[in-house]
Amino acid sequence: MAPQRACIIGGGFYGVAIALFLRSRKRLGQVQLIEREPQLLAHASFVNQARVHNGYHYPRSFTTAYRSRINFKRFCDQWCEAIDRDFTKIYAIARRNSKVTGSQFRRFCQQIGAPLQPAPRELQQLFNPALIDSVFQVEEVAFDAAALRRWAERALADAGVETRLGEEVVALQPAEGGGIALSSRTPAGGLQVQPWPLVFNCTYSGLGQLRSAGSPGCFQLKHEIAELALVDVPPPLERVGITVMD
Repeated sequence: MAPQRACIIGGGFYGVAIALFLRSRKRLGQVQLIEREPQLLAHASFVNQARVHNGYHYPRSFTTAYRSRINFKRFCDQWCEAIDRDFTKIYAIARRNSKVTGSQFRRFCQQIGAPLQPAPRELQQLFNPALIDSVFQVEEVAFDAAALRRWAERALADAGVETRLGEEVVALQPAEGGGIALSSRTPAGGLQVQPWPLVFNCTYSGLGQLRSAGSPGCFQLKHEIAELALVDVPPPLERVGITVMD
């Protein structure tokens, strides 16, 4: 008999989507979602540039690029209330030390069927030709994380998913009689242990932080620190999204 209960660790976009899939499509009797922050979509789903990829970002991985291209319209249609199209999207190809040239990028976009055209002259003039090989205007959008959060809250409630905010999962271990015993720290500081037949870890950067008894240890994942600088841009760059590929 298939499991009828599942717990999702992490209330980002993927955690929410998986919880809804298990509850609404797989008809599981109980689905619980645990998020350590006091609200959903508070980490990677909020700070990861809000880009809805249309394939352009992956010229060195055709499969990733093509799947992004195919799913782009699906995402925009399903979450249209959170989509921001009101800006110009520019991809610039670095001239020095780049693993892709302007001509290669143009051929790549043709292969995956991604719309591409030379950027308007006034935008091309913003770039230093000694450093930038080509400047293209593309079709890509951004999403509003706050709007996605509002959708997630409504959808989880409508589907009957039990959402536990401000609660942190601290350990996993085999449960007596099978399944997984999940230990979590509640907002009040108490420790709670509950067995689950299925557990999905959707914590993104936290995948390597959760120890599981009986396993060799944490995942040996490599992390890179990225700094996001928030700046006030000059008028020529307002409502313009720029990606430099190098």
